Amino acid sequence: MDILSLIKSRRSVRRFSQKEIPKHIIEKIIEAAIWAPSACDNQGWRFIIIDDDKVKHEIVNKGAASFIRDAPLGILVLYNNQTGNIEYKDHIQSAAASIQNILLAAHSFNLGGCWICHLPTKAEMRRILKIPHHYDPMAYIALGYYDAEPKPRPRKHELKDVLSYNRYRFNEKVPSRLGLRLMIKRVLRACYYRIPFRRHIKPLVDKLFEKRFD
Repeated sequence: MDILSLIKSRRSVRRFSQKEIPKHIIEKIIEAAIWAPSACDNQGWRFIIIDDDKVKHEIVNKGAASFIRDAPLGILVLYNNQTGNIEYKDHIQSAAASIQNILLAAHSFNLGGCWICHLPTKAEMRRILKIPHHYDPMAYIALGYYDAEPKPRPRKHELKDVLSYNRYRFNEKVPSRLGLRLMIKRVLRACYYRIPFRRHIKPLVDKLFEKRFD
């Protein structure tokens, strides 16, 4: 498959079979990840393979997306946070480049994957997985084989709607700095991560999440 076809046919997968992923394929996927570009050629990524059900359950019970439990394997992407470019957060960009390589490489092996940021707080992830302070957990990639090849999702915009030359020339409404709806969403998410009775409302959060992406 040529690269453009691979990109267009990839999509997020949240339902998996329990077929085991061979170790050599996992290593090929990580090899693709480390060939991503990184800011100043830092190559500061690390990858934790998670296939222990107890670890997956602990991550989910602390607030992660529930379907993490059902994926036979997960990859937690870390990146060294000792960067001087806070303005553009180049460590996040570098980690994101490796994550895209993971998803495309996985798709080339007929594996389904999902990029997940619905996770416990970084402090909790560090505690669960013994991650030192100079590495940030960036995202969790759920991986597994799917029974039927998923169809690509349609794009929300045509190329002409997202492309401009030399300056901003897009005909769209400019939102306020921070809309009320987004502000409320941020506050609720911050509260969700910190309330002591989170486990009691998590089933409702999971249900709403699964309904949206069913």
